[in-house]
Amino acid sequence: MNKLISAAERHVAELGLLSHALVALGEKTHIQGTVVQLQPELTGNYRADASVDLEFDGQTYHYIVECKNYVDRKAQVDQVDLKLRQIGSRLLLVTDYISKELAAHCRAIGLQFIDTHGNAYLRAPGLFIFTTGNKNEHIHRSSKAPKGLTNQAALRVIFNLLSKPELVSATFKEISVLSGVALGTAYNVLEDLERRGYLTAGSKHARKLLEPHRLVDEWTTNFPTTLRTKLNSRRFSSPDPDWWKHSDIADFHASWGSEVAAAKMFKHLKPSTQTLYVGSMEMRNVITRLAKEVRLKPDPDGPVEILEKSWSPMIESEPGIAPPLLVYSDLLALLDPRAKETANMIKEKFIEPAIHSG
Repeated sequence: MNKLISAAERHVAELGLLSHALVALGEKTHIQGTVVQLQPELTGNYRADASVDLEFDGQTYHYIVECKNYVDRKAQVDQVDLKLRQIGSRLLLVTDYISKELAAHCRAIGLQFIDTHGNAYLRAPGLFIFTTGNKNEHIHRSSKAPKGLTNQAALRVIFNLLSKPELVSATFKEISVLSGVALGTAYNVLEDLERRGYLTAGSKHARKLLEPHRLVDEWTTNFPTTLRTKLNSRRFSSPDPDWWKHSDIADFHASWGSEVAAAKMFKHLKPSTQTLYVGSMEMRNVITRLAKEVRLKPDPDGPVEILEKSWSPMIESEPGIAPPLLVYSDLLALLDPRAKETANMIKEKFIEPAIHSG
C-alpha cells in the first residue's frame, strides 16, 4: 500500500504488523504479548497505535506502542524516540525488520523494540532481552503466506468484488460493511489477493482485479463446500411443482437461486428444483407463509431448498434474483448437463461483462 491509503486503512495495516511481531517474539523468547487497547489517547492529545502487555516469568510489563512499517535509518529511530519520550510511559517500537546496526543504536539510546523476525530489545526490572541478526524467512512467510479462498469471510468479500467490480476502488471500511466482515478481515483478504497476483498494489483508486476469470473459477469451486454449507439449508416439498411461478417473494426480501433464477433469466429452463435465499431474520416467516400458501412441508430429500442470504441487496442486479455468480455456482454444483449449459450462458451474458467493466 502506498502513502495515499486512508488513516483507517493504515491503522489496520499497523495492527497486522503488531500481531505478526508479537507472534515472532513469542516464538523466539516465549514472551506472550497481548493487545490491551487500540489507539489509546495519552497526554497532549497524542494517540498511540496500541498498548500491550508482555508476560514473562510471572511478571507483566505494560508498553505504549508505536508501529512503523519500515525503518532503515537512524534518523527515523531518533524521531520515534523523541516523540515517545514525551509520553512518559514505557515505550515500544514495532516494525517489520531492525538491522543489527539499528538494533545497536536503539539499545544505545534506550528505545525498546520488537520486529516480525523475532529481533527485540526489551529492558525492565526483571526483564532483559536483546536479540539481533534474525531474518527468519520462515516466520515471515508463514505469517504472510497466501491463504486463498479457504474461509467464509474471504468468499464473502471476493463475491462482492466479482459481482460489483467497481467495489475494488472502495475503502476497506465500505468493503467490510457490505461484506459483513470485520475491517481487518477485509484488509487481509485484499492483501492476500495482491500476494497471489489477483490485485494490483497501490491506493484504492489504483486497485484493479487481475485475471478475474481465474478468480471466478476459484470462487465457484470453493463456494459450495466452504460457504454454502454454512447457510443453514432446509429442504421441503410441495404438491405443486410450479408453486414458484405464482408465489410472490417480494415481501420477503428473498432471492431465487439455481434453476428458478436461471428460468427467470432465460425463460426456457424448466426447474426440477427450487432454491430460495432468504434473510436470516425472515426465515421463520417465509417458511410459515409458504407452508400455508403452497403447502410446503419438511422433506430432507425434497426439491425445495431454503437458505440464508449471504450478501447485501446492493449486490443484486435484479431484485428477487440472486447475483449471477451465485446462480452460476449453484447450477454447476447440480452436475447436470442441462444445468451446466445454462450456467455457461449466465457466465457469458452476465458475469464476463461485469468483470470486464471493472
